[in-house]
Amino acid sequence: MPQRGCSDAGYETFAEMTLPLQSDLRRYCLAKAGSSWDADDLLQESLIKAYRWHTRFPNREITKPFLFRIAANAWVDICRSRKLQPQVGQLEASLNGSYEEWSGWDVREALELLSDRLEPKQVVLILLIDVFHFTAKETGVLFGQSEGSVKAALKRARTRLKTAVERHPEYWDDAVMTAPRRGLSLEVFEALVDGFRRADPYAIFRSYQSMIDDGAVVDRIEWHGNTLYFTIIDPDGNVLTITEKLRRQDGQNPSRIEE
Repeated sequence: MPQRGCSDAGYETFAEMTLPLQSDLRRYCLAKAGSSWDADDLLQESLIKAYRWHTRFPNREITKPFLFRIAANAWVDICRSRKLQPQVGQLEASLNGSYEEWSGWDVREALELLSDRLEPKQVVLILLIDVFHFTAKETGVLFGQSEGSVKAALKRARTRLKTAVERHPEYWDDAVMTAPRRGLSLEVFEALVDGFRRADPYAIFRSYQSMIDDGAVVDRIEWHGNTLYFTIIDPDGNVLTITEKLRRQDGQNPSRIEE
């Protein structure tokens, strides 16, 4: 476990979040490492890395899939230090967990790091439904497809993203936390708004990627009547809410009400 001497209430919060998950995490580490001795080392290193994430992003929910990704990356590091080739894709499906266990944080981080592994349409589907919590019906309106078609495509997209995450644990290292962040450009945000106004999900995807590059986070998008409410967090941590009227050619406006 992380050293208690270098922490205070933050450590207590971290311990509360991770203690219920440590049994599953150790099973995962044992499956990765193959021996109890190496599994203990891997567990320790994984928790240290997770604690670093927690101190940098204290509001980030710590989930089992998140810990598993950190452990997978830590095992890659250990194998490289020993000049060994880490085994990929050898774990039972049950040890990798299910997509349903992912939080919004897990999904968004995976998209930011691995969006190039998916088709643009797949990224948009996951972004709208799993991050911004649009319904399949509302997303179908944007795509001009039936609700059933959206659900089928979403299932394929989720499977592909999960597979990409499990095959590329090296993306989740400390460099993710220290990547340079720049200011949010007005042009990027207006492009995102324009994408919704024109019901163009591909414009939404391109603008979202530009926002990530500029260091901003889109925290929430909601519909109230015909008005869009964007909640964003800029690189300095400021929370901003911006509204925009949605004008659709067919006169239809899906309704998003905050729960």
